[in-house]
Amino acid sequence: MARRSSVLAAVVSAASFGTMAIIVRFMYDQGAEPLQVLALRFGMAAILLGGYTALRRRRLLRATPRELLAYGALSLFGYGAASICFFYALRFADASVVAILLYTYPSLIVLAELLFSRVRPTRGRVMAIVMTFAGCVLVVDPFGGSLAVKPVGIVLGVGAGVAYAAFSLMSHRLMETRPRSVIMTYMFGFTSLLATGVALATGAPLVPQGWSLSLWGLLLLLVLIPTFLAIVLYLRAVKALGASQAAILSTFEPVFTLVLAFALLGESLNSAQGLGGTLVLGGVLVAEAHSASVDAAAAV
Repeated sequence: MARRSSVLAAVVSAASFGTMAIIVRFMYDQGAEPLQVLALRFGMAAILLGGYTALRRRRLLRATPRELLAYGALSLFGYGAASICFFYALRFADASVVAILLYTYPSLIVLAELLFSRVRPTRGRVMAIVMTFAGCVLVVDPFGGSLAVKPVGIVLGVGAGVAYAAFSLMSHRLMETRPRSVIMTYMFGFTSLLATGVALATGAPLVPQGWSLSLWGLLLLLVLIPTFLAIVLYLRAVKALGASQAAILSTFEPVFTLVLAFALLGESLNSAQGLGGTLVLGGVLVAEAHSASVDAAAAV
């Protein structure tokens, strides 16, 4: 019974993460800007997750200057960069396409392990890479003339996958000594600061002026469902099932995004893109089974 509830927690977590792109698209339709949403989402989530962690064991949140530097670097070159790429990609491509491109990250991790470590190129690892990148070519539909997939959206979607792969690899050793809830609390805080800094440096809108009540409601949903709830449930699944099994179950996330994008946004994939999405998800499952570093703390 305990295992069943943990599996359910992992699946519900994936479904919750899967709502993120849909909520963000609705927010954009009502006038919100990417950096506004990122700064507010992660600032509020850092307070929520930090409070949740402090209620359990307050001393866990203490960090040395060296740890703070590590958390800042993880956000700048990994989690925060992935989040910014993902949120901007939703400006230029369908939510379903962006979700699939993000999920190239497990195969990118496998590729990095093959190139930069002593990991042997087994048949499974090579298969994961080939399936994922063949699937990506089909998903972006280079010869189909799809107006829903612009080149900048493709670059940003793949960039989100690359940055998240970097975060997974860089945070792997840190996760051996620090609880995931602590790592993610600091990721949220530093990513909020990163989004704020980028907005100030570029002159992008940051203050949510003139937001409607429904837009604030969507922000609240974004913070509570695909951020706080999704991560708390995922951490529960990791504790009960182990990181690898929880990570495999989390691959349902893009499936939920595809279903919701079809039902709520009217998006659909053509037959080639559908095949590409299937190949990417298959590559994710193979990659999960053949990599020791693919179990990251949480999605963007």
